[in-house]
Amino acid sequence: MVFYLKYRPQTLAELDNTEVAERMAKYLSKPSIPHAFLFTGPRGTGKTSTARILAKSINCKSAKTPGEACGKCDRCLSIGKGENLDVLEIDAASNRGIEEIRDLREKIKLTPTNLKYKVYIIDEVHMLTTEAFNALLKTLEEPPSHAIFILATTESHKVPETIKSRCIRIDFHRASNSEILHSLKRVVKGEKLDIEEAALTEIARGGDGSFRDATKILEEVALENKKITLVEVARKLGSADSALQTKFLEALRQKQTKELLLLIQQLVRDGKNVRQFFIDLLKKLEELLLADFTKQKSEWKREDLLSAIEIFSRSFAELKTAVIPALPFELGIVEYSENVKLPAPTDLKPAPGAAFSPASVVSGNAGPVASKWPEILEALKPFNHSIVGVLRSCKPVDLSNDTLTIEAAYKFHAERLDEPKFHDIITSVIKKMLGLDVKVQVVLKKRN
Repeated sequence: MVFYLKYRPQTLAELDNTEVAERMAKYLSKPSIPHAFLFTGPRGTGKTSTARILAKSINCKSAKTPGEACGKCDRCLSIGKGENLDVLEIDAASNRGIEEIRDLREKIKLTPTNLKYKVYIIDEVHMLTTEAFNALLKTLEEPPSHAIFILATTESHKVPETIKSRCIRIDFHRASNSEILHSLKRVVKGEKLDIEEAALTEIARGGDGSFRDATKILEEVALENKKITLVEVARKLGSADSALQTKFLEALRQKQTKELLLLIQQLVRDGKNVRQFFIDLLKKLEELLLADFTKQKSEWKREDLLSAIEIFSRSFAELKTAVIPALPFELGIVEYSENVKLPAPTDLKPAPGAAFSPASVVSGNAGPVASKWPEILEALKPFNHSIVGVLRSCKPVDLSNDTLTIEAAYKFHAERLDEPKFHDIITSVIKKMLGLDVKVQVVLKKRN
């Protein structure tokens, strides 16, 4: 990541996160500097860059304004390059034990070699062991006057309250698109890149709140293209073009199930990033919802927007275990467009004290499989959540000649289930639970 390192902010004035820059300026302008800071926030939002800027700001020998590093003196340059012996960066993920912290406590007593303050930057501090945290706490309680601690973490909830209480907390939010654009334009200017404005905006969006990720995307497309266009960026991100997004959104508004499923198939066929497509979709639905609450004209019904956002947000939870990435979203489309509430396994169980009736869930001569269908679905979950999602809207209708017939309500469900790998999972679970050796065939429910 040459661009990210080359163009990372070197002074407070260059920080793209203006909120953090303003807060840091207030603390640095005071006569006494807090001895410990806790930087919290997602990865790639500038925590380490800000930590180095803080180290420069309190040690710069050529600062014209209190707390504002010049960025050019030998101290600033050595800190910026990570070469100054008085600024120690520690990765807690690989140095998380008590021995490392004890070593730190011994060395911290020594006065700085060439700076006014020794600065200890501990990244991913939440990874320290309990014993290491206890040792660190003793140092934070009685720190030497020449030592400043900067603790950085992506998971602040894992940092003990005793540690937090000794630190000034600075929260780093996910970068906005405008903040990322500001950062990217510094790179574009420095590298003299030929890039379309729309392409730069798309890269900022693709960074998903991370300065580092966005800069990495820019560097990759710059290496591959002399002129960077929106088409090239969209191809790199695997995102769908705006025309397809607009078409999908309109079909969603009108609840055109078949059209929507065909568009998903087109996305997959064209090698587009289905996950990113639905991230973009949710962002657009959010914009429409906010517009609705501010009384802006829209053809969408508020209840439809709320329903779509809830259903497709839930679809993301299924991605981690989905064998077929598009399947959770296809299920979401059916649920939303046709108002089909796919029941959870618990919804299929009888109320306490009530007799369970297989006929209430399945029909036909499905035998013991029918009576155990909810339990079978539950047993399938560890193998594959996606297949359970499909089977909840299906039912076993016949068991004869060692063949289990499963009826699917929708064609694309039948096509998904009619694969050998799914048959193997279903039959193995049935054999384990019921001791039956069966084959599986999937049929499509006939429409009246």
